[in-house]
Amino acid sequence: MVGKQTSLSGFLKEKQLWILGGLGLVLLVVVLGPVSTKLRERLVTKKKLTTDLRKLKTKLDVLSGIDLILIDERVKKMETVFPSKKPVVELISTLSQLSGRHGLSFGGVSLKPGSLEEEVKTKKSKKQATTPVGLYDLKFGFQVGGDFDDILAFMSDLENIAPLMKVEEVGLSIKTNPLFERELTMVVADISVAAFYQPPPKSLGAVSKPVELLSREDEAVLNQLVNFKTFEAVFPVAPTGKVDLFESGP
Repeated sequence: MVGKQTSLSGFLKEKQLWILGGLGLVLLVVVLGPVSTKLRERLVTKKKLTTDLRKLKTKLDVLSGIDLILIDERVKKMETVFPSKKPVVELISTLSQLSGRHGLSFGGVSLKPGSLEEEVKTKKSKKQATTPVGLYDLKFGFQVGGDFDDILAFMSDLENIAPLMKVEEVGLSIKTNPLFERELTMVVADISVAAFYQPPPKSLGAVSKPVELLSREDEAVLNQLVNFKTFEAVFPVAPTGKVDLFESGP
């Protein structure tokens, strides 16, 4: 009888130990579970921050090696060559001065300024065409008159001056009789061009975004554009209202 009681007492003690062990395990899970979860989250966050810090250090090294004076000069030149708004005044001024440099008369200006409001970028399907989103052009027509050779020289310079433009159509009217007047061939040229411009981006992207360096092809194109001839725009000095009638805004 005593042996049975001893055996029962040992069984109860063992059962209590199992119960206490189970309660302890449950308590550990309840207490340490959230701590373990937070620890894992912090490890993931630390890993991400370490990666971001490495990227930022790389970006800082790249930016520190950039020649600020050269960048400033290039940005100003590119704004002249490839402006961020309709270059109406600049275009008229440049063409007038270029024609004067070649001894030509300039006039007969006609243009299609498009919308006078701020342009809104529209997404185009793949089947639609041709111009990259955000790139705009300004259709422009004018006349120059003078000696045929001078007009040829004018046309040669036309696509290498700022702002960036492309000759789309040329019509020639000969004003002298080449059979009898051999010294000079007076010609009037009707020229249609498209001048290109692109609004600046609304943001520069996230700070963590890496610096995109120019490729060799990009550098070649940039150097070609930087070498474009430029003329100082002539603006009216009298208070005659808006300087640029085609600029959006008040």
